[in-house]
Amino acid sequence: MPGFPSSLVGTVQFASVAFLFVLAITVIAYYSLPGPRTRAVLLLVVSSLLYLTMAPQGFLVLALVTTVAYVSGVLIERGDDRIGRTRSVVGVVAVVALVAGLALFKYADSTVAFVGRIAALSSLAGDRTLRLVLPLGMSFWTFQAIAYVVDVRKGRTSAERDPLLFWLSVAYFPIVTAGPITKIQQLGPQLREKRAFDPDGIRSGLLLMGRGFFKKLMVADRLVVFVDAVYADPHAFGGGSNGLILFVASCFFAIQLYMDFSGYSDIVRGASRLFGVEIPNNFRGPYFATTVRDFWRRWHISLMDWLKEYVYIPLGGNRVGDARRYANLLAVFAVSGLWHGTGLTYLAWGLLNGIYQVAGGLLAPLNERIIRRLRIDRDSVGHRAFRTARTFVLITVSWVFFRAESLADGAYIVTRMFSPTLGVLTDGSLLELGLTASDLAVALLSAVIVFILEWASLRTDALTIITRRRVMVRWAVYYALILTIVLFGAYGGAYRAADFVYFKF
Repeated sequence: MPGFPSSLVGTVQFASVAFLFVLAITVIAYYSLPGPRTRAVLLLVVSSLLYLTMAPQGFLVLALVTTVAYVSGVLIERGDDRIGRTRSVVGVVAVVALVAGLALFKYADSTVAFVGRIAALSSLAGDRTLRLVLPLGMSFWTFQAIAYVVDVRKGRTSAERDPLLFWLSVAYFPIVTAGPITKIQQLGPQLREKRAFDPDGIRSGLLLMGRGFFKKLMVADRLVVFVDAVYADPHAFGGGSNGLILFVASCFFAIQLYMDFSGYSDIVRGASRLFGVEIPNNFRGPYFATTVRDFWRRWHISLMDWLKEYVYIPLGGNRVGDARRYANLLAVFAVSGLWHGTGLTYLAWGLLNGIYQVAGGLLAPLNERIIRRLRIDRDSVGHRAFRTARTFVLITVSWVFFRAESLADGAYIVTRMFSPTLGVLTDGSLLELGLTASDLAVALLSAVIVFILEWASLRTDALTIITRRRVMVRWAVYYALILTIVLFGAYGGAYRAADFVYFKF
């Protein structure tokens, strides 16, 4: 997977001491200010400065997208609605402009490079690249802006007339880099209110941030070393028993990606909660899903909700026949793949997840007959465990293409990752790929702890339970979490706090 351009990354990142320092100063200043307007100005200034620190080249693009969405909303609401022509024209032009802007930065270079390769075949080769760098978070805040314009056009929400509040709703620092995709009309009212200092909210936010740092530093940043070593040259691990290393690396990537992205989501949700502002939860125990369809209701929830509302339903959703519905489903996951990246690997990943669900729908009657014939208890622990394991394997296979450098690499890994030889698990081969035995043990034990807590949280919020315990119990948990991260977190000279996977999208 290509790394995120280092030229876009400054010194203040979400997993850095600098960010924690800025956050602490901002929280103190926020509750010291007298009214909601001055607090909003503070958050806007901090958000803008943080974004400028992380991605100075993208700031003007962020400003342009925000301006297009804001002006379009006002014009749509003021438009002549007697025949709806003005509202429709403005809405269509705005959406086309926003999509075109995203496509320009996301796909222009790869398209020009492809054309250059074709031209090379006819002796017209040259330096054919625009060298456009995708602004940090553009995929997220462009989708946010599109949703807003569409909702104003359809009368689902009123246009926001306050430019300061609108800008803040888009540039709000917890969501501007990698989501979740939050609707402006849901975030704006929270940012407009004057909120009293809430000790319980502060404790809850800090604990949520701690969970995010635990996922990131204890698990993701360890497993990534192993995953990168294998995926850099997968052909070195395809022969004999080494094929199992490909399977282990793919499973590790599935865990690494989840811990990285959900860890980021926990950090920014917790940071936002310090200001009394709730942003959506992007994950709900995805690896406990029993079907692929169930998985996509639990993973990157804000993106899937967006695709459902603004792509799937407009295409006809479930209101059409099976053939059209399956086509709509494939279209949604194709868009999801293209949203993540320009390579064919992303498109293959998206389509594979769509194909899984189409196959699940087509095979549902046969599955029902088998269950009745074998008298399988759907609610039994064994059956649920089987379905969960099956779903994890299917999703892990799709993640191979998400992570692989090329379609050829992805196909190579998938066709060789299910080696029946288990010797590599005991012969020390796994410890020759960048992780020591202690690193591997810490990462896997930490992952088990996270998954146990998340399984418990599917029934009741484990973090809320902790914050309601007695003072001694609460602080014992807090200190244990802090000391564990400080003592065992993945640090070192090669570590870069900016390496959240979804920053590249």
